[in-house]
Amino acid sequence: MNSIALALKYTPKLDEIFQREATSIDLEDTTVNFDGVDTVKILKVKVPDNADYSRSSGFTTGDVEATWETWQLTQDRGREFNVDAVDNEETLDQTFGAVSGEFIRTKVIPEVDLYRYATVASKSGISGTIGVLTTGDQVVAAISAAMTQMDEDEVPTENRLLYITPTCKRLIDALETYKSQKVMEGFSKVIQVPQSRFLTKITKNTEKKFVRHADGSFINFMIIHKSAAKAVSKHVRLRIFLANGDDDTGVNRNQDMDAHKFQYRNVHDCFVYDNKVAGIYCHSVPLVAITVTAGSGASADVESFKVPSGTVAKVDTTNNKITLGDVTVTITPPTGKTITAVSGVTNGTAVSANATITFTYSS
Repeated sequence: MNSIALALKYTPKLDEIFQREATSIDLEDTTVNFDGVDTVKILKVKVPDNADYSRSSGFTTGDVEATWETWQLTQDRGREFNVDAVDNEETLDQTFGAVSGEFIRTKVIPEVDLYRYATVASKSGISGTIGVLTTGDQVVAAISAAMTQMDEDEVPTENRLLYITPTCKRLIDALETYKSQKVMEGFSKVIQVPQSRFLTKITKNTEKKFVRHADGSFINFMIIHKSAAKAVSKHVRLRIFLANGDDDTGVNRNQDMDAHKFQYRNVHDCFVYDNKVAGIYCHSVPLVAITVTAGSGASADVESFKVPSGTVAKVDTTNNKITLGDVTVTITPPTGKTITAVSGVTNGTAVSANATITFTYSS
């Protein structure tokens, strides 16, 4: 088996999976050329207002401002994994197809979507608001208000994309009213985005994985005019090194172990034009502040944090833990005592307002 042939065979298939399953694919733009460089400059032009013409002195003069906006690719992501050589060449093709497809589908695509939406949502100057949406009427009203804001900002009505969580979309679908249908007809495309990929702000944890930032929240929906944001993938490469090399010749052989090595790399980023921020509207969930008071003689490894409103609390007094979404607080009770009660949150109940968590210990 030849590694080059295998890579040529599967690269288009992996691209097809990405094109089909990435919810942010409509933001991709191939007209911005990053070939050979990781930085390009985009010309921004500001022209003066119109003015009166004077029959005696002629035209009113004005200056044109031309500045350059710098775009630099910041995301260089990749992964190397190995399939043991015990999987012989007869099964390698099938194994690689399953492994690589699963990697793209469950790891690469969710991460790229998450990064793109968070980048757009955190852009300074975009329009938006925060609020809790629990009914279809509330969702429709919020989307209508967003469209009105974009109309007032003179954003073109064509090519507006609505990105919305499945939860909010189903609330609208359940209405089956003329009003809800009319609102949805205002978009060139409606794309459902899983909540796990729809955050206002992200950061990397110690394992270099993207997670919710302490100030990040869930997005209910986001309207993006197609000309306002651009997603770019400069370098997407798949490399394969077989255990014994190409056709057992030793060429392109995995030098590290008796295994077939696969390497996937993706250099990409997402940008919003500074002068087109009006083409972005983000509606997100409010954050609630949580304060943890362990009490005298006790301690908590997390004392304060924020979570999106609606986050469900999980109270585990047996293991001295409380989990709220992506935050887990571990309590160290006073010596010789156990937690007998928790106040401020209730197990299995969503948190919708600022809360102080306190504990009662055994006597």
